[in-house]
Amino acid sequence: MRRVISILTLAVLCQAGAAWAQLAPYNEIGVTWGHIHMHPRDMVKETMALLSLGGQLGNNLSPNVPIYFPGILILLQGGQTPPKGGSEGTVVDHIAFRVPNLQESMEKWKAANWGLHAKDQPGSKPGQAFLTTASDVKIEILEDRSLKVPIAFDHAHFLAPESGLKEMVDYYTNMYGAKPVRGEADTLSLPGGKLVFSKSATALASPTGTSLDHIGFEIKGSHEGLEAFSKMIGAKGTKWSRPYRRSEFGNARPLDPAGVVIELTHGQDGYANHKNIEAPMVPCEARPIEPPCW
Repeated sequence: MRRVISILTLAVLCQAGAAWAQLAPYNEIGVTWGHIHMHPRDMVKETMALLSLGGQLGNNLSPNVPIYFPGILILLQGGQTPPKGGSEGTVVDHIAFRVPNLQESMEKWKAANWGLHAKDQPGSKPGQAFLTTASDVKIEILEDRSLKVPIAFDHAHFLAPESGLKEMVDYYTNMYGAKPVRGEADTLSLPGGKLVFSKSATALASPTGTSLDHIGFEIKGSHEGLEAFSKMIGAKGTKWSRPYRRSEFGNARPLDPAGVVIELTHGQDGYANHKNIEAPMVPCEARPIEPPCW
């Protein structure tokens, strides 16, 4: 981690100094897009690729490397075990961002040569391109001429057999208050971005253990709010990878019908702004971070 942070310090100094991105305001039941959790093969290469894409390095509050984009936080987690594959071929096929000028962005990323590679994608349309990172996370880029920032999160794209599509859409609607997007079939909206669902020929594997390990939603109401929300979706019948447990960011991990882990947290805006850091939930000495206390 020391090596990563020292290298990234130089990277931050080279950035344009854009304002910190913030997570979007909560919806009416207290949910917003929180994070995408990646497990890269090479922490430095993946981080540099995402900074090249336009992300901003967040505060060092944990062993994860936090990178903010408008609407989403990406957390990069190191580890001794390499990921078992990339995102393609799993339920969460890719994530997507919008840019105001696609051609200029693609040329900039190619010139930077920081680990983003163009990917041929059958059926691509004008104003649409695909990239892969050094750890084979697939990223869709969409042109949005009305966008007022250099880049913003757009959606996560899920694949499921036709027989399971409705169950997936219903799950995110009923559990998290996601809303249908007018004119876009099998597409839901949450504050910060969308969830897009498409048909796959066969059932696909959960992304757990791959370079795009899981997704995350931020829940309103501090730790008590997260605990209450977890009880609410539990009563509705959600399955769990791990039920709610009290921790610094709070933590509960429900499973969607296709086995995708959804990490529920509270307080992750602290990665972007120290004012959003809440009272610690464990003693300073027990925190695996440097410095050990906030």
